[in-house]
Amino acid sequence: MTGREMMYGTREEFEYFECPTCGTVQIGEFRDMSLYYPGDYLAFDSKVEIAETLGRRAAARFAGRELLEGKSLVGKAILKAKPWVADHFPLSLRDHPFGLSFDSRILDFGCGTGKLLRSLHHFGFRNLTGADAFIAGDIRHPEGITIHKRGLEGLEPVFDLVMLHHSFEHLPDPHSALKQIIRLIGNTGRCLIRLPVVNFAWEKYGTDWVQMDPPRHLFLYTEKAFLHLAEKSGMTVEHVQYDSGPFQFWGSELFRRDIPLLDERSPWVDPGSSLFTAKQMARWTAEAEELNRTGRGDMAAFYLRKRP
Repeated sequence: MTGREMMYGTREEFEYFECPTCGTVQIGEFRDMSLYYPGDYLAFDSKVEIAETLGRRAAARFAGRELLEGKSLVGKAILKAKPWVADHFPLSLRDHPFGLSFDSRILDFGCGTGKLLRSLHHFGFRNLTGADAFIAGDIRHPEGITIHKRGLEGLEPVFDLVMLHHSFEHLPDPHSALKQIIRLIGNTGRCLIRLPVVNFAWEKYGTDWVQMDPPRHLFLYTEKAFLHLAEKSGMTVEHVQYDSGPFQFWGSELFRRDIPLLDERSPWVDPGSSLFTAKQMARWTAEAEELNRTGRGDMAAFYLRKRP
């Protein structure tokens, strides 16, 4: 099958294969991937909205205590009055088996310029490290966070949590990557991998599925295939949480209409775009929630640890 590059709209074609046994969709040829991560790549956005004003930073600090520990009356009041504050604290870290504290050693791999880590800093986390192979060079943020230009093999253990938020599918050797993660978390650390999942949206849209994202997404797994890969690599998946949204529908509809994601008509660029009505967006949101509930969404968070 052939997929097209549709984030920037170059429409360059790439061959993919679908495993008839496990359903994994894999790119047919590995290229110099640095060419496909230009300076304006989405993960390189450096705007940290929760830190834009003193008031927001203060709200985040109190809200962080409530979201992580459930022990801040002020934070609870802030979240009730300003629920949008919680949107900047990853849902995948709120209800989790990690046992995190604000002193936990956390690595975000494939983090771009470190936007998420900087947000976590303002919520109260203090031991944060980032790494990304495609940034121009090491980055040192004023919050005291360093983002290293390197792969997993260039990092030193040990971390309490290693996170990969939609970066695992970009790695050319998934098995070796999981082995490196085991090295980095040791016997007691945990790993969070969020990635696209071959599911309903793939069945509906095929190569127009927005999460196919040729050529950056090298491997796209079914849940079953990823569980097998993790087990084979020496890890145990403790929990799976589907977290897809309406993007699986409107993004795929863009590509079906031959409209790139970063086109000026796209809701990604113009949230007020008239391409899709508010009613349609609401239907897609409701459908995404139902797909998540039934394990059919197109994105999921996998919570892992080293197998005893």
